[in-house]
Amino acid sequence: MHGLLLVTALLTLAFLIYGLYQLNQRVMRLEEKKRQIAAEKASKNRADQAKDPSKSDHIFHDLEGEALFYAMVGEYHQELEFSEDARKRFELVVRKHILEILERAKEGERALDSETTIRTLRGPVRSWLPQDVVGSLLIQGNILATDPKDEKAVQSIQGTIDRLYMQLGYQSPNDLLGLNDDQAPAPAPEADGQMTEHNDEPKRPPGADGFM
Repeated sequence: MHGLLLVTALLTLAFLIYGLYQLNQRVMRLEEKKRQIAAEKASKNRADQAKDPSKSDHIFHDLEGEALFYAMVGEYHQELEFSEDARKRFELVVRKHILEILERAKEGERALDSETTIRTLRGPVRSWLPQDVVGSLLIQGNILATDPKDEKAVQSIQGTIDRLYMQLGYQSPNDLLGLNDDQAPAPAPEADGQMTEHNDEPKRPPGADGFM
């Protein structure tokens, strides 16, 4: 009797082990299939990007907002490398973000989120700037809205921009505020038949000679 129970228990255990083995094999096959699908998709995306780099959605390695900002600074995702095209595009996004903040300050805004959506020729980009930068631009922008010739406000805004650009490793723009037309840089020549990102640079709002 005891022998029969022992045999039954052993058979049950054997079937249980075999079942777990089969289940594990099935899970491993599913995982392998998922990896193959992911690899094929990534390969297809790379091929599409090679055919038309201007339409690539992965120029920033799928990062956006705060994560993209600190990756560009070099504090996050240090294993990633950004192309020269990516850095030029990000500089344009930052420039547009700054001008948007100053325009909102001119409209009387007292507080803004760090993040906004910037539209470019290649599609929208979620841009993020530190709150101390946003706050400083808003405060001094409000002062300029009241007195467009306030030199202290102009210098404070330019100082904020200089520090931000230095943090990102860019050369600070000569006249982002549009207060000195003599320093405005000449537009860079464009390649024949190729539209550059700088074509999408925002126009200065009315009254820019005295404010932005």
